[in-house]
Amino acid sequence: MIGAEETKRKKASQLRYKKPIVNNLNLESIREELWDIQGECENVQWYFDTDEDTLINALDGDEDEAYEFKMMFADLCAECDRMRDDLDEEWIPDCFDRFFVAVGAGEDFGGLLGYDTYEQDYFGLSCTEAWAEDESKKVLKRMTKDELIAAARQCFRVYQSFMSLRHRYDCLKASMDILRDQNTGYLQMVKQIEDVYERAEKDSLGFRYLFGKEVDELDRILENMPQEAWIQ
Repeated sequence: MIGAEETKRKKASQLRYKKPIVNNLNLESIREELWDIQGECENVQWYFDTDEDTLINALDGDEDEAYEFKMMFADLCAECDRMRDDLDEEWIPDCFDRFFVAVGAGEDFGGLLGYDTYEQDYFGLSCTEAWAEDESKKVLKRMTKDELIAAARQCFRVYQSFMSLRHRYDCLKASMDILRDQNTGYLQMVKQIEDVYERAEKDSLGFRYLFGKEVDELDRILENMPQEAWIQ
């Protein structure tokens, strides 16, 4: 026999589609992602402040370009902070989360989640996605045309601002990753040269004899180094 608690649990799971959200496009996920982007920008700024020479070297010694690159992260950090404040202070339609469910954004933003009133948490929706969209459309249809137009305009403004910041971060992060990988490659090369140099010096008795296995290995590495690795 099914108990009262199990009945409540089952009923709640069947009604999850009544209060759906798009997995990666809802107010809470937007706030969290803005916070994460802001934190990553602050980490990059700290990296620049503690090891600015590495960035300058990666940019071929161009200090102006290094400063501009650093300011891009600082500006993005400030704009994420400003948007987080705007989400708390400006008018955000109550139907924001339902709006993006109704327009089918779940297909492009990680699917849909439904709220379970018994578990007090969100869970993924699969076979009930059509029901979830239909339920969200019902809520929007109760609004007047003017209310719906105003809400849609504001929802898209938030969406546009958020996607713009996220795109800027993705581009900057890709550039930063390339610079970090490039520096890592140079540091590994320097370490390899130091190790081989020490072995070559020992093998040739302080380079009194310019031959030997380790000396040949050192010559091979130096001959095959890329031109940009040489510091003027």
